[in-house]
Amino acid sequence: MPEPSLLQVVLMGLITVFVGLICLIIIIKIMGAIMAAVSGNKASTPAPVAAPAAPAPVPASNTGNQQLVAAISAAIAEEMGEDVDHIKILSIRRL
Repeated sequence: MPEPSLLQVVLMGLITVFVGLICLIIIIKIMGAIMAAVSGNKASTPAPVAAPAAPAPVPASNTGNQQLVAAISAAIAEEMGEDVDHIKILSIRRL
């Protein structure tokens, strides 16, 4: 039996890898469909988005600083899962 050429070995390796990847994609899609059906399709429905609340008033000397405080307040509130009204920033220092 003749020895396979380098091109044949490379092609067989690539084909094997891509067939394996396609099989993984199909298995993951099937598992996702099964999990969605079992959980009552709760995961596919987007959660209701709350209207953004106005930032807590913070005394500041200029508009740029107020915008910075509002952005930081909103980011902290979003990360903590709280309302912006519950966040009180006492000071901001540049690091």
